[in-house]
Amino acid sequence: MAMPKNHYFLFGILILFSLFSIVSISGLTFEKDITIDLTFPCTYNGTICPVATECNLSIIYPNGSLMLENKQATYTGSGIANYTLPDSSINGDYKAPLTCLFPDGNSESGNADFTITPNGEEPELAKSILYLGLILIILVLFIICIYSLLEIDNFSWKIGILAMAYILLNGFLLMCWKLAEMFLTSIPFIEPLFKVLYITSNVGYFPVFLGLVVYLLIKVTDENNINKLVGRGYDKDLATRIARGRKR
Repeated sequence: MAMPKNHYFLFGILILFSLFSIVSISGLTFEKDITIDLTFPCTYNGTICPVATECNLSIIYPNGSLMLENKQATYTGSGIANYTLPDSSINGDYKAPLTCLFPDGNSESGNADFTITPNGEEPELAKSILYLGLILIILVLFIICIYSLLEIDNFSWKIGILAMAYILLNGFLLMCWKLAEMFLTSIPFIEPLFKVLYITSNVGYFPVFLGLVVYLLIKVTDENNINKLVGRGYDKDLATRIARGRKR
């Protein structure tokens, strides 16, 4: 049974909601592959922490592995402690649990969680809608091309539509890669996957279009041979069989 149109609409809304739900917003956002000086406030009983306060922190990668564990941050009594990260090469949401030990023997725990993105910007709803809209448009055009390939008999049109479908597929993979790179940092494996698929589709440009040209030349040659035989008095079916038989 075919799905009613309103069900398609609800299904699309569900997909969009799911995508937005995994786009996380962090209080601290840094750019990938730069030196990151992670800072966090240090207060005790409503005042700035004493100079002798020691703050130790751990950094946990988005995949759950440890970048560093229980390392002492720099604190000079200004109320702001800092630690320079040894690595900023991976996009995603990082956990940074910390504990500060005060001179009187008491301690308090907290966190300085942060996010690393390709450009250091936090995800924006408007950009998400723009990218998702472009992906949807490209996907619809691609589906139209595939449908046209099944419905159209004209050979020249088929070649053109097939070439257009490949270009649209390449654009679709590019948009998915950039969307994942910019917004889906909480799922680190998605971005490399679309990147590899996009690069692969780029590499395939030359062999795909070379194959289309070769096939087109063969088809044109066949048509010319068939037309010559028809001109000599052969019917179309017999001329086709003869022309194809010559290549064997």
